[in-house]
Amino acid sequence: MPAKSPSAPLRAQLRVRILSRIAELKLKDIEAAAELGFSPGQMSRLRQGVDIFTLDRLIDAAAHIGISVRMSATRPYGQG
Repeated sequence: MPAKSPSAPLRAQLRVRILSRIAELKLKDIEAAAELGFSPGQMSRLRQGVDIFTLDRLIDAAAHIGISVRMSATRPYGQG
């Protein structure tokens, strides 16, 4: 089994927030896809939780529907 990408939890969290915002805006999937810049198939995969999007792509899509993304990076505990 391949190792999970370190960005996978961030992508999953952002996916959930995007879907929540779509619900808040009461967008149908076809409308949401257009707003996000996704194809209908990509919108379907987003809903299904299929991890096909890069973090950059999700951040860009989030910005299109009014989500501001902030990030912080820390050193591992005990180093520094």
